[in-house]
Parts: sequence; structure tokens; C-alpha cells
Amino acid sequence: MAVSASGESLFPILKNEIRTVRSALWFRPSAFSIIAVLIALLVATVDGFLPDDALAWLPEVEISTVRDLLHLLAGSMLTVATVTLSVLMLVLSLAAGQASPRAVPEIMADPVTQNALGTFLATFVFALTALLLFGFGAVAGPGVTLTFIFALFYIMNSLRYLVQWIHHVADTLKINRMIHSIHRQARGVLESYLATEAEEAGEAPVEEKGTARIVSSASTGYVQLIDTERLQALADEHDLTLRLCVQEGDFVHPRRRLILAHGVEISEQVETALQATVVVGFERSHEGDPRLGFELLAEVACRALSPGINDPQSALSCVQHLGALLAIAAEQPRAAYPPAISGDGRVRFQRPDFDALVERALRPIMRDGAAQAEVISSIMGVFIDLAERAAHDYLDCIVEEAKRAEEFGTAGLKLEADREALCRMTGRLREVIAERRGQRRP
Repeated sequence: MAVSASGESLFPILKNEIRTVRSALWFRPSAFSIIAVLIALLVATVDGFLPDDALAWLPEVEISTVRDLLHLLAGSMLTVATVTLSVLMLVLSLAAGQASPRAVPEIMADPVTQNALGTFLATFVFALTALLLFGFGAVAGPGVTLTFIFALFYIMNSLRYLVQWIHHVADTLKINRMIHSIHRQARGVLESYLATEAEEAGEAPVEEKGTARIVSSASTGYVQLIDTERLQALADEHDLTLRLCVQEGDFVHPRRRLILAHGVEISEQVETALQATVVVGFERSHEGDPRLGFELLAEVACRALSPGINDPQSALSCVQHLGALLAIAAEQPRAAYPPAISGDGRVRFQRPDFDALVERALRPIMRDGAAQAEVISSIMGVFIDLAERAAHDYLDCIVEEAKRAEEFGTAGLKLEADREALCRMTGRLREVIAERRGQRRP
């Protein structure tokens, strides 16, 4: 059965593009500028339908006064918008150096920054459009008063956003604010991922029929989105058994497997449709990728521990925020995580579990912070907290990772007192694990 490049196969790409556009730096400023043009045109249009005495209760405004105000508004707002862009580029550069280059998209998508830039540009565009309409003679009488009112509104709104944005920029440059922003977004993605229904998970995959056909990526980049519903529909429609070889966040290229497809006959059109269910972009996306937030916090911590920055307190903050995320992930037993097999057993997925999240979160910090007593003790404290509250499924994972942290710390710590303190924390962890397992204290 033939499969064409229909709207269904294009849906994941369209969905990903809409999400990208909405978070792009230019989207809100462009939308605000278009609204400003429409307001100016609306004033010119309404002007012809309003009687001369409709706004008689308002003070009469001279056309020359409004022109001068619009000239001043256009020149000043263009300058403010230019300075705003320059400062924003500086903030992005500092954020990339202080935290992580992968934290830059989060700042670019910040609504306060986008609203401020959009307001400044919209004020400039409104003033420029109104001046052009005045030059064409399209505004007269009541329209002059309306233009003056809207100009005052834009002035007050711009002043408000200017003050708010100045404070926001200073606040954004704080490393703790960046860590908090990364944590907030990572928590939202993690909770959304864990909320995926697991009741429809299949107990076993359907028997794989026919020779496996390898479906590879058509481009090079990171997997940003996988349309699982479309994959399931294709498997049902063409009697296929599909095994996904990648997950959101993985790097792919034309010679790496995306999907292994088993079926009696798999045409090139079916292969193209399968390929279209995996959207590839030049950078990773938070959507559907809970690992990214953990990796970003770990990267910020490792950068803070580097000799060039030497900021262990920021690393400790990252460890504490990672502990908060892992506590959320540890509440769900393995059976409640998103299923690795679809309900009918036709599609098998690769999805991160608790073990993978712990590995991405804490192993890099163990390696780089083993010589810092505060850092390795904080990591051990996270494991103790997890051992007290985590589902029983994860106790073995916690013990294994804690053992690795202990080995790193024993090898990296120079003072005997620090090693003894770490040993006491390890003993406390063993006690907690023994209590959770119902065993006697060794």
C-alpha cells in the first residue's frame, strides 16, 4: 500500500517548527510591530467615520504637537531598541561563558526580554506609520486626538518595560538565576514525561516478520521530536514491527539507524513515511527530552568546578537542584514510567529511565568534583535522601552510584578527615538501604 507525503507525515515537522518559532527571539517583536501598524491604520480608517464632535470632551491637540511627539518617539525608540539588542547580545555571551552555551536558547525565549524588545520596536513602528499617514493626509480631526492618545499609551508602556527589563537583565546575569531557570524548565519537562500514560504498555513485542529494513536519517543533527502516534498508525496500516534505535536528544546522521522495520514488504514510500516521523534539527530541544535539563545542570556544575572559574558554591547549587529533580523521578516506580513497548507490541521505543537520569545528572560532577569535599559530600547527601524516599525499584541503582561516588571521593580527597566524613555518610546510606529492604543493620 502506497504512502504519500501527506499532511499526517508533515504534522510532526510542522509541530516542531511552530514550537521553534514561538520561542524564537524575533517572533514577539514581529507580532507586536504588526499590531502597531494595524492600530495606526485603524486610527486612520476610523477617522473618516467619527463626527468632529465625537472626541470634543478631550483637549484639542495641534497636529504639529503630535508630529513632534511622533518624531521624538520614533528616534528615541529606535535608539532604545538598538541598545537593548546590544545588551542582549552581551548577556547571551556572558551566559554562554558563565553557565553553558546550551543555556542560551532559554534566555532567548525569555518572555520578559521578548516583550520589552517587542514593545520598543512596536512603539517605533507605530510612530513611523503614523508619521507616514500624516504625510499622506490620511489623519485629520478626531484621528489626530486618537493618534496622540495611542502615542501616550506606547510611551508609558515602553517606560514600564524599560524599567522592568533593566532589573531583569541584572537578575538574569546571576548564576543562581540561570540554574533556577534551567531547573524550572527541566522539572516541567520531567513531570510531563512521567505523566505519559503507561497503562497501554504491551507485555511483549509482536513476532518480527520478514527481513529487517534499516531506516536511516536523511540529515545530520539531533532528534528533536518523534511522532509516536504516526509510528503506531504506520505499523498497524502496513503490518510492521518497528524498533526505534534512537530517542529525543540523540545525535543522528545518514549512516546511523533510526528505525528497524520488520515486514513482509516495505516499500521506499513506507520508508520515507517512517523517516518523516523523526524530526531532526541542528540543536537539542527540551520538548520530550527529560535528559537535557539534567545534562545542562551537570554541565554548569562542571564548568563551575573548572580551574578557570573555581566556583564550588555554584556546583553545590546545581547538585541540590539535581537532587530535587531526581527526587521527582524516584517517586515513580519503573512500571509507571512511559512504556518501552506499545499496547499492541508493534512498536518498541528507547526511553530514559531513572538509572539513565542519575547517570547523566551526577556522574560528570563526581568525576570533576571528587577532590572537593563539599561537592562529593553533597552528592552523597543526595543519594541518602533518594534512598529514604525512592521506590524500591531504584535502591540497587542508588547503591551502585553511591559506591562509584565513594570511590571517586576516596581517590580524590587529600585529607584523612574528609575521607572519614565521606565514609560516615556512606555508612549512613547503607543503614537507610538496609532499613528500606527490611534487613538487619550489618
